Amino acid sequence: MPVERQAEYETIYILRPDSADDERSAARDRLEGVVEGRNGHVLKFDEWGQRDLAYEIRDSTTGTRYDRGVYHYYRYIGPNDTVAEVERNLKLLDVVLKFMTIKVDDDLIPEERLARPEEEEPEILPYKGEEE
Repeated sequence: MPVERQAEYETIYILRPDSADDERSAARDRLEGVVEGRNGHVLKFDEWGQRDLAYEIRDSTTGTRYDRGVYHYYRYIGPNDTVAEVERNLKLLDVVLKFMTIKVDDDLIPEERLARPEEEEPEILPYKGEEE
C-alpha cells in the first residue's frame, strides 16, 4: 500500500491590532482544526506579537487603516489541498488583515517528518523592530 505523501508549509497571517484575545485564539483554533481535519499536523505555532507594518493596510470590512498588526506564524504538514482550505478560512475571518503561505518542503512522509527532532529545524526569527 503506498504511503500518503504530504508537503510542509509556513503560513503567516496578520490580525487587527485591536483584536481581542478570544478572537486571536478563535483564529488559531480554526486553523488548527482545518489542518488536523485534512489529516495534517501542526508542527509549530508562534505569536510574534504586535509589530509595525511596512505600509498601511485597509481593513476591507470596516475601511479602517492600520499601521500595526498582530503576527501569527504556523508551520504544518498536510496534503496539497490543505493550503487552499486554510487560506479560504483566513479570508472568512474578519479579524485577519493579510496572510501568506509558502511551501517549505515537498513529498514528505508524515511519520518521518514528525520524528525529526525540533533542534534540526532552522530557527525562524521574527523581525526585531520597534515593539510595544
